Amino acid sequence: MGVLLEFQNVSVSYLQRGFFSKKNFFGIRNVSFHLEEKETLAILGESGSGKSTIGKVILRLIFPTEGRALLKGKDIFKYRRDYTKKVSAIFQDPAASLNPRYTVWKAVEEPLLVHGYSKQKRKELVEKALLWAKVEKHLWDKKTSLLSGGQKQRVAIARATVLNPLLIVADEPTAALDLSIQYEILKLFKELKKNTSMVFITHDIRIAVHISDRILLLLGGRIMEISPTREFAKKPLHPYGDYLLKSIPVNSPYKRTLLDDIGEFKTLRDEGCPFRLACPHYEKKCEKYPPKVEINGRVVYCWLYV
Repeated sequence: MGVLLEFQNVSVSYLQRGFFSKKNFFGIRNVSFHLEEKETLAILGESGSGKSTIGKVILRLIFPTEGRALLKGKDIFKYRRDYTKKVSAIFQDPAASLNPRYTVWKAVEEPLLVHGYSKQKRKELVEKALLWAKVEKHLWDKKTSLLSGGQKQRVAIARATVLNPLLIVADEPTAALDLSIQYEILKLFKELKKNTSMVFITHDIRIAVHISDRILLLLGGRIMEISPTREFAKKPLHPYGDYLLKSIPVNSPYKRTLLDDIGEFKTLRDEGCPFRLACPHYEKKCEKYPPKVEINGRVVYCWLYV
């Protein structure tokens, strides 16, 4: 076992133009983390926090403005076509990633064709992937456009796993599905994580806790905390993590925790902590982003621990 993926101070910025000014908007800012082999890291945060930007960098869909992303110690942008054999993606909307004119079989077979597998080997691997993803045999010759959302996502998972990649990036893969279907798809991911490294992107803290080994908590393009999942679920280090845990719906109104009337809060994207407007521990120094603090194998960026 060793480090599979590493981000070293990665930033992605975009130039925003106004009528009279120009300024940089950071999708993510100075993001550093690593992923071990056979580990599942959940990237958890609200919409717009920068989760998908991290996923797009890993998939080489966008270039970092600053910093480096490494796979097995090598800059990901120095790999050639073999990178797509090592890293696969599963997206929120499977219909967008599957060619509607392809049959289920052809959709799953396509990556093998691109990488030059023989006909016999393609047959063996496609069948294995479809059976593992529990795609019913009577669907194999149907066009992907005729499938339900849950069936399409199973096909997308089979397609992502058919090359046996080192790493899978799953970007909100259950968000567009009904709850009953979500449960079945999550069972597939629980099986998948036994043999594959994963970056699992989600806004749902319950899914993050259910699926991951560690959680990277992101807000406003900045890392708030990185902790083993069990420890995070017991007691987050960062006040934003505590806020998310207390926001989880409860079975009974008598178990509800008061959030001091925080409700909706404005996330800041400046030089300070993105959570400070809602933080019960706010001080003037929070207007500057805190340094990294390591506590018993956990990482937190909060002035409470400095």
